[in-house]
Amino acid sequence: MEKVKVIIDGKQIEVDKNTTVLEAAKKLNILIPTFCYNEKLPIFGGCRICLVWDKKQKRSIIACGTYVYDGMEIETLNDEVFKDRQFILEMLFTRHPLDCPICDKAGECDLQNWGTYYGPQHNLYPITPFEKIRPEDDWQSDYLEFVSNRCVLCLKCVSVCENINGSTTLFQEERGFEIVISPNEKPMDTASSCEMCGLCVDICPVGAILFKPFKFNARPWLLKEKVSYCGFCSMNCPVAIDYDDKKQKIYRIRSTADLNICAGAYLGYDIQSKNRLKDALIKGEKVSYDEAIEKIANIISENPKETAFIPSSFSTNETYKQINELQDKTGIRISSIITADLYPVVKGFEEIAEEEYSLDFSNIEKSEKIVIVGDDVSAITPVISYYFKSQYRLGNKIYNDKKVIYIGNNIKNSQKFFPEIINKDIFDLDLSIFDEKTSVLYSTSTLKGEKSYQFGKILGNIYKEKKSKIFIIPPQANAIGVFNNLKITDYIVDILKDIENGKIKNLILSGEEIFDYFDKEYLENILEKLENLIVISPFEDGITEKADIAIGSSLWFEEEGTLESLFGERKLKPALKVLFKEKDIIKTIIEKVKYYPFSVRENKKSFTFYDFEKFRKQNINIYDFSYFSKRSNNLQNWKNKKEAGELLK
Repeated sequence: MEKVKVIIDGKQIEVDKNTTVLEAAKKLNILIPTFCYNEKLPIFGGCRICLVWDKKQKRSIIACGTYVYDGMEIETLNDEVFKDRQFILEMLFTRHPLDCPICDKAGECDLQNWGTYYGPQHNLYPITPFEKIRPEDDWQSDYLEFVSNRCVLCLKCVSVCENINGSTTLFQEERGFEIVISPNEKPMDTASSCEMCGLCVDICPVGAILFKPFKFNARPWLLKEKVSYCGFCSMNCPVAIDYDDKKQKIYRIRSTADLNICAGAYLGYDIQSKNRLKDALIKGEKVSYDEAIEKIANIISENPKETAFIPSSFSTNETYKQINELQDKTGIRISSIITADLYPVVKGFEEIAEEEYSLDFSNIEKSEKIVIVGDDVSAITPVISYYFKSQYRLGNKIYNDKKVIYIGNNIKNSQKFFPEIINKDIFDLDLSIFDEKTSVLYSTSTLKGEKSYQFGKILGNIYKEKKSKIFIIPPQANAIGVFNNLKITDYIVDILKDIENGKIKNLILSGEEIFDYFDKEYLENILEKLENLIVISPFEDGITEKADIAIGSSLWFEEEGTLESLFGERKLKPALKVLFKEKDIIKTIIEKVKYYPFSVRENKKSFTFYDFEKFRKQNINIYDFSYFSKRSNNLQNWKNKKEAGELLK
């Protein structure tokens, strides 16, 4: 890339020729105000607040939309620029209500901040607050509210909906001062294409779009912020958690500068307080933590051959390593729900591809074509669909829109890309569709058992013959971590059958996603045959109610540890405190159990995958995040409204 030299406020810098004045100034730590600019969106240049002075051309230019040239000299804050910015703010404030005390954006509002810096500090025109009325638009939503009076017409909400999420829900209605932002259909929650990602709220520079569950509940400056990674699906997107440390309460979860967030985190934050298990229970009665641990350790020590552990695929890698230590010490049997889907499809792939399966997410960005096979990944891991769109960095387009092809009979949110739909059996793929510029996306929720293994071979053949990039995508937050870190000894169906025939009498179960995989009635009957069902769960309802022993555990925003996502390893940072963490529970059990000699243990052989009549086909929608979403009032309310709306169509 050709380099050019630029002088900004007397400081010289050498940058790439396709750099905007705004981004060049950032490299020198020179602050230029903006309303409509975001480095991940196309340049709009509508707000004009970023005006700077080009000394050679002797005129004001917009910094966000003007590219540097060799020898360019810029002044970012001379008298002319200051007056220009002040005038723009005067025009905005003339028709903007002075309602900061009741606006939820107060404290993090760009208009408030730049108004404080540049002025005006008083109203220059004889217009009262009662005259500052613009047409209003009721979005008819339980979650999002539009306040037209506060809108500064930056149109970032429209842009982020179109260019990041891709649902194109919001649009500009009318022109000039009569402009309002409106959804494509109303009621917004049920009729529109909105995916409730919340990006329109996060990116709004003022208080024009509000998140209703947060409204009037807290002030931003009274909350702490913790940047961590979402634990609802295998994307593990970076998120900002706003919480009250004293009350130990999360008020909202927002996107970071990556703009990667979906309804899971944005609406699902309220699981933090729903039916939480904060104690240890034996037969439903509260006991001390030590008593419960002692009881579990004795059960394992008495007969490890008859004990199995099925850990959650939402736990951390550190938890899996502790479980491995427990297995090494006692010889208990270990399985996971991933042995029904992720494990067989990867093994089938590797058998044909003749190499180890690996992920490189950047290949999706570089691809020209996306082929979705089976269940719709846009509904299961929603943020992955954001990468089907053109990608922008620092004002420049770096990747174009991808052509999207869907193969199967279960398309959902990918319809927003107007894909080519091939409605046929996925075992009968036409290989001419694929090439080296294609990324193939397969959700492991599509198939289970032997079918999953056989389809893995098909994916391996596509990779080997056509050089396409293969993405095997599990729904669970750390299913990839289970695959890479947990020492699995048994196929999960074998575990259930051995419970049924009495070979396994004690089961330690972490999480509840096993109910996503098997017929509920069958599973409940199987679990009743156990002598001891030991449950480690964040919740006091659900499977905990059937447990002989239960211990409360942590959720992802209370946990410190690592997950393995489609982007690689992610390190969680806890926002809230919790009494018991799963890895610590396992560690304490390890300390108390007796060592079981290898000489008397059964020699386990490698297991095989087979189909099972009690497998349950998952029908995952954009508001479904395993057993977590069932505890979210926000997600359940949206789900109920969407499904009721579908029935009325």
